[in-house]
Amino acid sequence: MTTTASATTLPRAFWTYWAGLGATALGDSAVAVALPFLALDAGGGAGAVGLVVLCGSLPRFLAPLLGGLADRLPARVLLALSAGGRAVAVGAVGGLALAGTAPLALLAALAFVNGLLSTLAYATGAALVPRLVAPALLPRANSLNSGALMGAPLVGYGVGGVLVHGFGAGGTLLVSAPLILGLLVAALALPHLKGAAGGRVQPLRDVLEGLRVIRRSPLLLALLAMSFALNLAMNVMNVRAPLHMTVFGRGAPDYAVFEMVIAGGVLAGIALVTPLAVRWRLDTLIGTGRWVLVLGTLGFTLTPVPAWWGAAAVFGLGLGLLEVAATTRSQQLVPDGLRGRVVGALMGVNAVGLTLGAALAAWRVETGTLMLALSTLLALLALTWTVAVRAQARRTAT
Repeated sequence: MTTTASATTLPRAFWTYWAGLGATALGDSAVAVALPFLALDAGGGAGAVGLVVLCGSLPRFLAPLLGGLADRLPARVLLALSAGGRAVAVGAVGGLALAGTAPLALLAALAFVNGLLSTLAYATGAALVPRLVAPALLPRANSLNSGALMGAPLVGYGVGGVLVHGFGAGGTLLVSAPLILGLLVAALALPHLKGAAGGRVQPLRDVLEGLRVIRRSPLLLALLAMSFALNLAMNVMNVRAPLHMTVFGRGAPDYAVFEMVIAGGVLAGIALVTPLAVRWRLDTLIGTGRWVLVLGTLGFTLTPVPAWWGAAAVFGLGLGLLEVAATTRSQQLVPDGLRGRVVGALMGVNAVGLTLGAALAAWRVETGTLMLALSTLLALLALTWTVAVRAQARRTAT
């Protein structure tokens, strides 16, 4: 760690990064609202929207390679390039859209570039934060970062909807570009930290090194398995929830409540980590978060829409707890200089889970049956956590 801040106060460098992260997350969420409408305007219908979403998700598979960059190159350079590149791309496409010359291929390219640079920024930030704050403050720092990443979109989606209605989708992109630059401004104010790892970037070797670190740690393996299953379940839920609300409820209004409740649950879980970490070990919080997720997923086996709202609150609470506690624990387990590669490997596996989840949701299986199977899978993985904790303790002792 390079900061000299006290062990009880987060340093100015962290707050600078946090402010830039929040501003960029606000702009990103408005872009997420505008892009589907631009795709529809391009005349492609639902297929066009699907293509844009797919192109924005594909860069997750490149996360292991981007993690190598995060370990070896200065964080302030990578964050500045990420935010600057996204702002330029978003502003340029917004201008072309206003002029009526933004074809679907250009929108797909923007979605890919935006997803690629966002993934790079996430891996860079995950490797940077442990270098900015004292180890004892990692839970609080990660809670604040997760709160910014989850809280800003709650505002940004609403702002994006208002902007699209008032200025059109192209105008929304132009307004979003300066907000995305927030992380660039913050990056330029960060300390001059060299890359934590030496040597040059070697893509294949970096990917294998990240996987090797995970394979050697029982806890990291357990976190990887749970993260994969969780992303699988989340994409199934994301696909089936709108359909369930349409068949058994009022459709879009009920789905909007569902999304609001789950987001509120996530924020509550994030907020709880810091005070709970004072009294309980992170491993205990992770184990608790796993069982809360199981309970929430079981709620999706029920039919009434209010039951889904209640399940969404429980699921979101577990997700928030697990997000912060697991991120902090993995940062503690991975030595400086390897964090970017490990985070990249985790994100790459998560991308596989998201893809398989979308495919699984398309099967002609009753939603209740599907969610019961996923609940069983999550419960089995929750049971293995205690075994992983004990195995990690034995490995550390030797």
